[in-house]
Amino acid sequence: MRQKRFWLILCSVIFLASCWDFNRKNIPPPDNQPKVLGYKPVYGAEVFAKDILYSATALPVINGGNIYAFQNYLFQVENGYGIHVIDNTNPSNAARIGFITVKGCSQMSIKNDKLYTNSYDDLIVLDFSNLSNIQIVSRLKGIFQEYRYGSPIAEPPVSGYYECPRTDSFVVKWIRDSVNQYCYKQ
Repeated sequence: MRQKRFWLILCSVIFLASCWDFNRKNIPPPDNQPKVLGYKPVYGAEVFAKDILYSATALPVINGGNIYAFQNYLFQVENGYGIHVIDNTNPSNAARIGFITVKGCSQMSIKNDKLYTNSYDDLIVLDFSNLSNIQIVSRLKGIFQEYRYGSPIAEPPVSGYYECPRTDSFVVKWIRDSVNQYCYKQ
């Protein structure tokens, strides 16, 4: 009877261990692992990573997010990178006219010429009544703790292998390079 119980417990432990989802991000990659073409993070100091800039140059939409209509404009989030400004005066011929760089952004809202968005873990309020001179009205630091290092820019924009980012720095962009076959985005 004891032997049956021993085998039952052993089989149960093996079965449960096989269901365990190991978090591979906490296991360092082996040194002899072959490298593949993937993405490497580029880091920036917090003061530069959270800098807000406006450019009158239209950029292509790569990883578009939510869209907000306000007066004759449309604003579309570029997940992790900023906000596209679109002139919608003629809806049948809307045109991208600029880009507000807000690294780490994922959401936005607008009220009374004030644009509310996040920059990594900060809540930013921008006055865009004059598009050529966008002003930061307010910055509330550390409001969104889950986005400090887990923002939309914390993973590369496309699927494939990538170098797992550090958690002590801010990812500002991704570049193609050879990486270990360690982290993978579906």
